[in-house]
Amino acid sequence: MIRLLDVPLSLWATAKFRLAGARSAIVTVDGKRPVILATGSISCGRLFLRCKTVPVEIGAGKNASLVLGERVFINTGATVIATQSIVIGDDCLIGDFVAIFDTDHHQLEPSRPIRVAPVRLGKNVWIGRSATILPGVTIGDHAVIAAGSIVTEDVPARTVVGGVPARPIRTLDIPDGWRRE
Repeated sequence: MIRLLDVPLSLWATAKFRLAGARSAIVTVDGKRPVILATGSISCGRLFLRCKTVPVEIGAGKNASLVLGERVFINTGATVIATQSIVIGDDCLIGDFVAIFDTDHHQLEPSRPIRVAPVRLGKNVWIGRSATILPGVTIGDHAVIAAGSIVTEDVPARTVVGGVPARPIRTLDIPDGWRRE
């Protein structure tokens, strides 16, 4: 009999994603066991999770959808849990302790409902350490989010944004087809 503790983490995580419906999922885990919420729909290509000191939290809640492209990297302590819909494009790099939310989770005041809106990251997006992406944001292809930023509005393609709230800093000269290593 094989004990769960004897199963390599990458194999365990790949199986968890496939049980959630991610047919082509190949998950590599470096470090601790990630926290995977698999009650919703998950679509995933090749995924690398680094969980050296703090586990990554990733998944989709009931009736929610998480779509992860090919060659997505998610670093230590990041949280990517879809309540409605989160789509992350190919070749995205998500830094440590990044939070990507498609809901506010709680009401701010009695007259306002909880905000729930889809989040989309284009191809080759790099999100720096401790950045937060809030509900309803779309980030264009090849964009860079500076460390510690809070993104409240859409980010154009090939743009570096930073700050609280995040504002454009500069435009990048990146050809189509180029990807960060």
